[in-house]
Amino acid sequence: RENKVVILIYLSYFSKQPSSKTRWGLISYLGRINYSYQGKYLATIAARMDGSSRFGVDNKYAFFPSGSLAWRASEEEFIKNLNVFSNLKVRGSYGFTGNQEIGLYNSLPTTGTQTYTFGDGSLATGVSPNKIPNPGLQWEKTRQFDIGVDMGFFNNRLGVIVDYYHKKTTEMLYSEQTPFSSGFTSYLNNIGSMQNQGLELEIRGDIFTGDFKWDANFNISANRNKVLSLAGVLYKDVGAFQGDLKIDSWSRRIWVGESIGAFFGWQFDGLFQNQAEVDAHNQTIGNAWVGGRKYKDISSEDDNPDDGKYTGDPDGTIDNSDRQEIGNALPDFIGGMNNNFSYKGFNLNVFFQWSVGNDIFSYDKTQLTLGTGGQNVYTSMADRWTPSNPSNEFPKATTNRQIVINDYYIEDGSYLKIKNIVFGYTFPESMVKIVDRLNVYCSLNNFITFTNYSGFDPEVSYRGASNLTMGEDYSTYPQSKTVMFGVKVDF
Repeated sequence: RENKVVILIYLSYFSKQPSSKTRWGLISYLGRINYSYQGKYLATIAARMDGSSRFGVDNKYAFFPSGSLAWRASEEEFIKNLNVFSNLKVRGSYGFTGNQEIGLYNSLPTTGTQTYTFGDGSLATGVSPNKIPNPGLQWEKTRQFDIGVDMGFFNNRLGVIVDYYHKKTTEMLYSEQTPFSSGFTSYLNNIGSMQNQGLELEIRGDIFTGDFKWDANFNISANRNKVLSLAGVLYKDVGAFQGDLKIDSWSRRIWVGESIGAFFGWQFDGLFQNQAEVDAHNQTIGNAWVGGRKYKDISSEDDNPDDGKYTGDPDGTIDNSDRQEIGNALPDFIGGMNNNFSYKGFNLNVFFQWSVGNDIFSYDKTQLTLGTGGQNVYTSMADRWTPSNPSNEFPKATTNRQIVINDYYIEDGSYLKIKNIVFGYTFPESMVKIVDRLNVYCSLNNFITFTNYSGFDPEVSYRGASNLTMGEDYSTYPQSKTVMFGVKVDF
């Protein structure tokens, strides 16, 4: 018999993968003093110094002080003698906070790899600057004032909390456009300031406390936003509209003096029904033909097209100067209500959530009302314009189509959701011998929505959570409806 030696050789191939190494640091010094006198007069003073490696060499550190005062008025004898309040507390605060979330190395010059093909076809790789450094980058700062009142009635069975806040953010961090001659399109800078102010109301109550129990918590809030300055232009300055500052979306622009949630475009004015309408309508944008969309002429020669406000008579031409604010993604108010019911071993929790007054820009509508024949469309496009069907909403079918941002694509995004329903039963101790507590339950999540919005879900935020792209719906996947059954056991 022959002995054989077998040698196995394994060959492995490892492809080159890009790698990176980053380093950054944050250092903070904090201090706080609390003071209480007779349990009725409270004060807090806090201070912090933060330093971040992400900012310019002379702006790495910033100081953020804060302070608060509170008066527990319900401890005063003259308040007790009123026999009205179980609890009464008045409080106020003022302070500063900072934001350093800008990514790494934006204040420094950095390079990236580039390739170049020579005349002989050879390929060379080198490095070149890949962004404009900004050594002057500094902390984004927010100062906020709050004042509030906490009230309790009927031995604290009813509680009411009212808050007012005013918040101003300065040195806002965002990309600012730069001329193409620089070799780049934008760079990170401290570009402006913005304010938010609003009211918040919370009402809590133990409504029933017998065998049948019901406690509820209701809250509602309203916020108003305004851009105060942008790229050096102050609020109420002449020509304060920043037309050259594009904000991450082709349907958005920011006005100084307006809110960041504004949508920008033309006003839809039906369809051209005949050639005479086309000839009489000097429209330079979109498809000015029979069966195409027409838009309103709202600007005049006396208007300032840069401020989005129009007061004069129409100038007879529909062009870029006729764009204006056509909607706003910010709601008038939002709120919720949580209810807990129980009777003996049964328990029921129902949570409501709502938003009122917010608009949604439907990118789906821009695509599904094109009628080009190259993609799917809404079933309603079967009622599109034809010579025998003079629709005034759905344009005629044609392969030559342009998308013009207009208020036809804006919808009311108000909604009321029964966000969560949980029904359960806890077995009495007499029925449970082995464990201390046994509870079975069923939970329904995102199950019922009341809204007039035509899309899948009015809770949309296209392209992430940016405040500058809120209210944009591009086939956003809806929140899933779920049904869960569960058992809780305590030993």
